[in-house]
Amino acid sequence: GWKTATVVLGAAFGVPGIAVDTHLTRLARRLGFSTEKNPEKIGADLERLFPKEKWVFVHHALILFGRYRCTARKPRCEGCPLYSECLSQGAW
Repeated sequence: GWKTATVVLGAAFGVPGIAVDTHLTRLARRLGFSTEKNPEKIGADLERLFPKEKWVFVHHALILFGRYRCTARKPRCEGCPLYSECLSQGAW
């Protein structure tokens, strides 16, 4: 649906958008970017925080960060460049 369309439009055509998946949901809450649970509301919060020309980059950067660094079950907190911003701060 809308998530896939947002990703395709951003990646293929440079149309600004932030598609919120499970990785973005987790990171937005851990980093205090949003307190929402609804993906569309989280996306709106992220869009208010970052300049429109950075939305495609922010989307991809946060997904990759959540996939490989700040994972759901065992985040790699040691040496994390965002550790000081993390609301969880190693609570895993």
